[in-house]
Amino acid sequence: MGWFPGLGAKEESSSYSILGTQTEATSNPLASATQALNNAANTARRTVGIPVPEEEKTMEDQVCEMCPTMTFKQRLTALIACCVLGYLLEICGSLTLIGGPSAENIRKFCLLYVSGNLIAIMATCFWVGPKYMCRKMMKKSRRCATIFYLVTLVAVVVLALLKVALIFVLLMLSVELCAAIWYSASYLPKGRWCIVQCCKQSLFSPCPDVLNPVEASLPVV
Repeated sequence: MGWFPGLGAKEESSSYSILGTQTEATSNPLASATQALNNAANTARRTVGIPVPEEEKTMEDQVCEMCPTMTFKQRLTALIACCVLGYLLEICGSLTLIGGPSAENIRKFCLLYVSGNLIAIMATCFWVGPKYMCRKMMKKSRRCATIFYLVTLVAVVVLALLKVALIFVLLMLSVELCAAIWYSASYLPKGRWCIVQCCKQSLFSPCPDVLNPVEASLPVV
C-alpha cells in the first residue's frame, strides 16, 4: 500500500511550521501588508455605510473550510491508528489470496487494498494537518490528478461490491494503480515528467509525439 507522504523533503519540513495557527499569508510580509490594507479599507467602507464586496472563494478555500485545525496530540494519535489499521487491512488482503485467485478472493483483495489506500491518505492528512493536506491535494497543478485518483478508488469499490465481471474489476484496479503513481509523482520535482519520458521510450516508443500534449501541460519546476 502506498502511504503517499505526498510532501517531498521540502514540503514535509515546511508542514511542521504550520502545526500551530500560523498561515501561509502571515509568513509573507507582503501578503500580510496587503491583507492589513484590505482590512482597513473594508473597515472604512463599513464606517461610511458602503457595502463591502464579498470575496469569491476558490475551490481550494471551500475544501479547506471543511477541515478544522487539530492539535499535535490528536494528529499523532490519528496517525498511529491509521497506520495500524492500514497494515492490518494489507495483511488481511494478502491472506485472502492464499486460498487461490478466485473471483471472490480477488474482489475481497480489491476492497481491502482500496480501504488501505484511503486510510493511507487519512494518515498523511492527520499528520500534516487536514487543512494543509487539502490545500496540497487541491493545488491547481495537482487538482485533476487528485480527483481522478479518488474517483478510481471509489470505482474499484463499487465494481467489487456490485460483483460485476472480474475483468472490469481488474481493469479498474489497474487504472487506479496508474492514477496513484501519477498522483504521488506530482509531489516529486519533475516526477511526472520522468514518467512521461519513460513512457516515451517504452510503451509509446513507436509514436512518442502522442505524449507531447501531456508533457506540455505539466507545470514548470
